[in-house]
Amino acid sequence: MLQINKLSSILLIVIAILIAVLITTLNNSNEIDKYAKQKIKIDSLSKIINVLEQDQLKYDRSIAVYRDSLSLMDSQIDSTKNKIKKIQNDYGKKIKVISSANHDELSDFFTNRYK
Repeated sequence: MLQINKLSSILLIVIAILIAVLITTLNNSNEIDKYAKQKIKIDSLSKIINVLEQDQLKYDRSIAVYRDSLSLMDSQIDSTKNKIKKIQNDYGKKIKVISSANHDELSDFFTNRYK
């Protein structure tokens, strides 16, 4: 009987050790699985970030092109404003001359103007 008790005690210890090893192995594999899942998520997010960075670069280039176009348009507007002011000044001087002109001078003015 003593041998049976000894044998069953040894068997119980071996089973307990096997259960402990099995639990430890399962916990380690779960940790490995968690790490692998996290790595997959990180890789996926890295790819998304790279795509977003490329999109941002495209938008930055577009903004630069639009900024250059606006700058060119601003200079064209300023040039047109200057031309308008010059024309207004020129015609303003002519109007002063016309207001003191006689009939023949007015006739010559409009004839020359619409040639």
